[in-house]
Amino acid sequence: MIANKGGYPMKVRELMTVDPAACTPKDNCAVAGKIMRQHNCGIVPVVENHQTRKIVGVITDRDLALCLSQEPLPAAQVPVSACMTREVKTISPDLSVEEAVELMELAAIHRLPVAEDEKLVGILSLKDIALYAKQIQGSVDERTVERELAEIVEAIALAR
Repeated sequence: MIANKGGYPMKVRELMTVDPAACTPKDNCAVAGKIMRQHNCGIVPVVENHQTRKIVGVITDRDLALCLSQEPLPAAQVPVSACMTREVKTISPDLSVEEAVELMELAAIHRLPVAEDEKLVGILSLKDIALYAKQIQGSVDERTVERELAEIVEAIALAR
C-alpha cells in the first residue's frame, strides 16, 4: 500500500502534478512540442478549450513522432487533432494511488490525466510515484518500496 505520512492510503491529489499545461485539438503540433520542451514532459493533455478544460485526448511525444514522420507538412501546419489519442483513461483526484496504479497497469500507461467533473486538474505519472517512493525510503523498509515499484513498472511494461 502506498501510504501518506499519516499512514492512510495516499490519494492521487497528494502526488499528482497540479494544473498541467494543455493544448486544444485546433492547436498545431509545434505548440504541443513546445509545451513538452518547456515542461520537460512526454505528454500533453488535450482539452476542448482552455476555459472548460474538458479532456478530449492526450498527445505524447511518441504520438508526435509517429504522426509527423508520416506527414509531408511541418509540425506548425499539422493540427493536434491529427496526432492525438482520443480514448483516454482518467482518474479522480480523490481515488487512491493504489487504484491509479491498478489502472495504469491494466491500460499499460505511464501517465494518467486526473479529472474532476471531466475537467483536467492534474496528471499522475510513474515518475511521481517513483519520486515519492524514493522520498520515503528512509522511513520504511527500503526493499519493500523498491520491490513494489519494480512490480508496478514490470506490470505496466509487460501489459502491452
